[in-house]
Formats: sequence, C-alpha cells, structure tokens
Amino acid sequence: MSIPSLAHAIDFVEALDAQVGQPSHGRELPVILLWDDESGPAHASAFVSGYAGRLTENHDGPYLVPRSVVGPPPPPEERTGSPHPDPSRPDVELLELLVTDWKNTMPRHTGRLRVPAFQVCLDVLDARMPSSDAAESGAGAPRDPHHVMAQALWTAWEQRTPVLGAMGQALGNAALPGWVAGIWTVVLSWPLRVWHRGRLNRRMRWYARRMSSAGLAARDFVQAATRLRTADADQQRLLRMNLLAEALFRDLSEAVGPSRFRPWRRRRTWPFVLLVPDLTGPQATAVEQFLQVHRELVAQGVRPPLLILAGRRGEPADPDPVPALDLEQAAATLRNLGSGPTNTPAPRRITVRIADGPEQPDVARHLKLQAKVTPREVSALRAHAGWAGPALALVLLCSVGFACRDQVRAIGSTSATDDRPHSAQAAHDPCPGTRRAGREIVGVDTETEGCYFTSTEDSLLRDLQDRIRSQNAEVEGNHRTVVFLAPLTADPQARTEQLVPAGVLQLQGAVAAQKTWNEQALVNQDKPMLKILVANTGFAFGRGREVARQVRRLAAKDATLSAVIGITQSRQESVDAINDLGPGMPVIGASVTGDFMAQEARNFFHTQPTNERMAEVMARRAIDRHSRKALIIYDREDRYSQELHDDLAGRLRGARISVEDPWFAQVPAPRPGSDGATALGLPDLADSICTLHKEHGTTFYAARGSQLPKVLAEVQNACGGDGTTKSSPVPVIASDVNTLIDFKPVPEWAELYKYPAVNLYYVSFSDKPVLNGPEGGSDYSTGQDSFRAAAAAITRAYAESGGSASPSNVLQALRGHVVVRDGIAPDRPFTLPLDRQERTSRPIFLCLAPHAPTVDSHAHCAPGNRTK
Repeated sequence: MSIPSLAHAIDFVEALDAQVGQPSHGRELPVILLWDDESGPAHASAFVSGYAGRLTENHDGPYLVPRSVVGPPPPPEERTGSPHPDPSRPDVELLELLVTDWKNTMPRHTGRLRVPAFQVCLDVLDARMPSSDAAESGAGAPRDPHHVMAQALWTAWEQRTPVLGAMGQALGNAALPGWVAGIWTVVLSWPLRVWHRGRLNRRMRWYARRMSSAGLAARDFVQAATRLRTADADQQRLLRMNLLAEALFRDLSEAVGPSRFRPWRRRRTWPFVLLVPDLTGPQATAVEQFLQVHRELVAQGVRPPLLILAGRRGEPADPDPVPALDLEQAAATLRNLGSGPTNTPAPRRITVRIADGPEQPDVARHLKLQAKVTPREVSALRAHAGWAGPALALVLLCSVGFACRDQVRAIGSTSATDDRPHSAQAAHDPCPGTRRAGREIVGVDTETEGCYFTSTEDSLLRDLQDRIRSQNAEVEGNHRTVVFLAPLTADPQARTEQLVPAGVLQLQGAVAAQKTWNEQALVNQDKPMLKILVANTGFAFGRGREVARQVRRLAAKDATLSAVIGITQSRQESVDAINDLGPGMPVIGASVTGDFMAQEARNFFHTQPTNERMAEVMARRAIDRHSRKALIIYDREDRYSQELHDDLAGRLRGARISVEDPWFAQVPAPRPGSDGATALGLPDLADSICTLHKEHGTTFYAARGSQLPKVLAEVQNACGGDGTTKSSPVPVIASDVNTLIDFKPVPEWAELYKYPAVNLYYVSFSDKPVLNGPEGGSDYSTGQDSFRAAAAAITRAYAESGGSASPSNVLQALRGHVVVRDGIAPDRPFTLPLDRQERTSRPIFLCLAPHAPTVDSHAHCAPGNRTK
C-alpha cells in the first residue's frame, strides 16, 4: 500500500521524515492521528501503511529506523512475540509484539535491542506465587512470598544469562558429584543472588513508587512485585500496562544513549516508530489503553524516544477534541516543533484530517523517486569518542614517560669528555610525502621508488609516476622544478563511469613534454632542465587545500620549485587551493575553463579557451540548426556548470532561442518545482529531451561528463530504441566528456557509441587521434600546454634573473606576456596571459562521437569558428 498522492502530501511526508530522521535529544515527540471521512477512501490507513515502507532501504529491508506496525493479530501458529500468548491479557501481548518488532527492525551498526526493565516486569507477571494454604506449600507453614518472588526473578534471569544457564544445566546432570554443586552454590550462586536482588531494588525504585501511589505500599522492588502478584485481578489489570509501558520507555531511552565501552555498537539517537494503520482494528482496546498510558506518562515528565503515527476512519470521539489540521497545516506544525524556545511546550497530539481529492501526478512521481527516509548514521568517530579520549590521554602519558626515560639515560650515560660520534636516527616513514585519506592516497610524490597514488599495479597513473622518476633522475646541473597539482583519483565511491580522471591523461601529456624539453635542454644551454613533482588532491579537489599547503611548505624548503601546473577542474575548491599556495606562486591551468578562476586567483593563468568561448561554439551549433528551443542540463551545485549554463543561456536567448531550464545532478532529484529551475529525474529528463527533439530543439549538457552515460541510456530507451527508426538522432552538445572519448577502458554500458539514437557533439581542444596510439586527444594536449607554458616562463625568468627563476620571477615574467612556441607542439603556439583575441584563436573543436567502436571520433571534428 502506498502513500496517497494528495495535495500537500509531500510537505507533510518531508516534515514527518525530519522528525524521524533527526536526533531526539530528549524531545517530546507528538502522537500524530490521521483520520478521514467514513464515506470516502481509507486515506488515513493507506497513509500509515505506506509510510511504513519509507522506513526500510528497500521493500524487505534492511531497516533505517526501528519500527513496529500494529496490524491484525497473526494466527496462533505464526506468533513469535510470545511463546504462549494469553488472550486474557491483550495489553501484555500488544507490548510484547511491539518489542519483538523493534528488535527485528534495528538498523545496521546498532546492535540488538535489550529491554531488561521490561523483561523483569514480565517476569513479575509470570511468577507463580504460593498459596496461603500451609498444606499446599509442602511444609508445615506458608512460604515467604517475598522470598518466592526473589527466587522466581533470579531463576528467570539465570536462564537468560548464557554462562549461568549452562552451569545450571550442568549441575542438574546426575553424573556430577554433589560437592561440585555445593562449591558452586556457596562460592558463586549465593553471592550472585544477593547482588541480583540488591541491583533490582536499586534500578527499579520507580516501580515501588508507582505501586505506593496506587495504594499498595512497598519499601523496595521485590516487595512491590510481590504486592502486585498477590493483589486482585482488577488491581493487576489497572496497573500492569502502566508498569510495563514505563519500563519499556526507560529501556528505549537507554537504547538510544551512547555506548562508551561498546563502540562497535553505534547507538542511534533517533526515535523508535509505532505505526497503527487502523485504530478501530482487532487490537483497538489494547492500543487505546497504550495511548492513554503514553499520554499520562508524558504528562508526568517521561519523554520516551517514540513517535506514534495512527490512522482511523471517522472523526475521533474525544470529549475535548484536539482541533484537526489539514496536511499543509500539520506539516508547518511539525516543522516548527524544533524551532521554538526550549521552554515552549510542544503539542502532545497532532490530529490531521485527510480530505479526499484528486491524485497529483507530480506528487506520485516524487514519492516514488524518494521512497525512503534518510536518517544520518552515527559516525565511527562519534561512536569511539567515549573511550578515545581516555585512550589518547594514556598514550600521551606513555609517550611523555618514554621521552623522559631517554633523556635520563642520555644524562647518565654521556660525559662531558665523551667525543665518540653519535648519529641521530630519523623516524622511519617510508612515504613522508603521501598519506591515506579515506579510500584515497593524496599528497606530493617526492620519492624515487614506491609510494604510489594507487594500489593497482596495472594502472596508467603508476606508470606515469615511474616515468617521471626516471626522467627526473636524468636531470643534470642547475634545474628547476614544476609541480603538477590535480585530482588524480577517480570517485572512490564509484558513483560515476569515470575510471581514469582527466588529470591523469593531462599528466600523460606533461610527462611527454618534459621528456622532449629535457632532451632539447641538453644541447641548448639557454634552457634549464625541468623536474616534475606529482601532487594528488583527491577526487574533485577533496583534499586540495591541505595538499596545496603541503606544496607551499615544500617550496619554502626547495629553492628550485618555480611553478605549479595542472589544476584541471574549475571548482571553488580549486580557487581555494590556488590561494592556499600563496599569491607569489604562479599557477598554470591545463583544461581549466571557468571564467571565474583567473578573476578570483590573481596568480592563475588559463591556457585554453574559457567557458564564454565554449558557450559561443556550442550555441553556434544550435543556431546553424535553426533550433527554436534549447534545454540545458547542468548542476547548480557545481560552479563550473552553473557558469557555463549562464553563458549558454545568454548566447541562446540573444539568438532568440527559448531556453528550458531543468537541473540535473543526481537521482533521486529534489521535488518538482522546489527551487527556481525544475528538478527532474532521469525518466522525466529523457521525456523532455525526446519532446524537445520533435519540436526541432537542441539539448546542451553542461554538467560533469562522468554522469552523461546515465542520461544517454535513458534517452536511448525513451527516444530512439536501437536507432533503426526513420526519425533522426537526437542532437546533444556536451562540454566535458573527453575522458570517456579519449580513454577507452570504461564500463561497457558507458561506451558512447552504444547510443545510436543520439548524435553527441562534444567540445575538444585538439583534433589529434587517440584511437591507434597512447598519446593524443584533448586532455593530452592541454596537459602538454600547461607544461610548455611553465617551461617558457621559467626560461624567460631564468635568463632575466641570472639563473634563479624563483616563483616571483616566473610570475612577473608571465604577467609581462610569455610567448609559448617550441618544438614540442609547434602547431599550438600561444601567449600568456590570454587576451580576448588569444582566447578566440586557441584551438577549439566541436566533434561528433562515433556510432562504431572502430571509428576515431577526431575524424569528425570541426574548428570552433565554423560548423559542419
């Protein structure tokens, strides 16, 4: 059963998700009652039943929060909550079923649910008390009922404790001698019984107070338990739900607390959930009794981490009914629960009337795309924090002790006249320049062997590191050093189809350029030889700032370090990393196109056309096709994508092409119509692209290329089938897919030629083929260009400064215009910094991705100043 797709259902579900998915922190969680008219559909029951599905990862688990659903009682042979359910005690049976459900739905990393206080209360109800008749007791006088209760509670606990239970069974074996049982009883059993009874009296003091308030005075727990079991049936019936419910609430509060000495059990602080689809069902009496007890205990200050959601047909018949709200008002009330002052009491009950109405297709689509709650899991750091502090303090004390010990030994063993040589041994660190960060290895490669950024032996990055080390070893005399700083790691979470990031392919071009440059420098003394240091900032510049600061510290020690190249991505993280390098360090980008990069980092220099020029080339294709409409796919969380979108939209609207504006990043997408641009999921996006094509429109893809195969696969299914239909292929113009084009080892379904229903045009900065050789392609050429620009600037600074070529000298040379023209790539001359005319004249191509695996895509490239 699914949640009814009524108006404002999304608002209410999201507000309810927030209550379920956020920590309780002692909050007073309300009871939420849904009701509908008896004449219409049973929306309330359907809503509660449908919401139960949102609390699981998929239809059959694993569970995201512990939840219990009160439905029709199962057949006797299928009941697992109690081995012997007692129909005369429906209240007890209901609570046992709730506990069983919560135990079976505990999320991952939370361990099992333990309810010791609740179990002790059940033991009290199940204890067999002796008759007052002396003859029935088996002795001359009635047995002490307090002793009988304590013995019954001990026996139940002993049977539940694995070691004690096993010992009890072993002692019952007739083959064991009697003296063994005697030793066990005297040495361990009797002291444990005394401890057990005292522990119950301490932990269950509240139990005795409740009994005294009910007129059954008792000094301690055992006496109170005895009074309950010897009371009449009416007193037991009135008291047992109150006692069991309060014990259960105390256990639930304990279950969400931190576990200091069991950090592997990451206890969550989110509430337990109780779902009652129909308050008028077979267990209506027990449920109503439980809700009444819950209301009374909350009024007395008890705050269990329990959220209750119930439904019923017909208006509640309360003597003082709570004003009913509609879905929109209820959502607002739920959202305001945690925003008011701490002394403001929260509503203890929210009554919601669900009015019948037409189903909303966009609501149904959203609920289908976002079909589960997303509570945050407790991190390992937080779980281990309880004992990590004392452990760190102990380690620190031990370290101080060892340090003092060494000093004392040195004072005692070294005299003033001792002239024997002493050599200090440095701490052994095999890879001081690199370190592991999560699933990645980041840092600066300063070693001559080992210490790779990847653990895979057969990888292009590892081969490039070896090539650089070999080429660096051949450098002679006065030389300079260049750092290639870029993300060299693909997504460690494997959320994209990118196996090798663009930075690795650009590093490949820089390595080839270094080899040619140093070969020429051997015969031309005016050129300094150059070394390369490789620095990995992690996927998407995740560790960019800390690695940049490491490069800055390295530059302070190494006087040969003159420039940083690479960068490879236009991101805010890239700008932050460049600024962390310091204003005096020249930074030259490879394939960086974001206009904002040079504006916000004054020491940064472009080598390729920027987003403004790319947008002009991409838009011209739509203009030449006489398109009337355009659809731009972009990621509003990515600054590069946002800027390219704005440049494209401006160019298209200037040509009187209407622009439809969806936002696509990840699926599931946000709710339709939630914020400016329409957020669409993949199926809706594919339908929009197909419709646009029929109306002679053009689709532009301005997001990161690693997500493009998902879009093309959906478009292939929705628009073109196998490409054999008479309709023309759908035109898609993309800005960033060169890695998928130029580097063939990608997942099979990400091979772009597999989508003949789409004509994919993409921007490239080179038309050199890569199909039959390891070198070539857009990223390879841009990597070469960044190294060539650094080499030309260093050479000029080297000549003007008399051989120093410090970073400040190189930066000054770049600002004074450096001409890049050499024998490495004679067909790609340019001047830095790029002015408007230079950016227009730089090589830029619009290429058509092939529909066959044996065809080189660069054979179908048109220069940016014209189209085919």
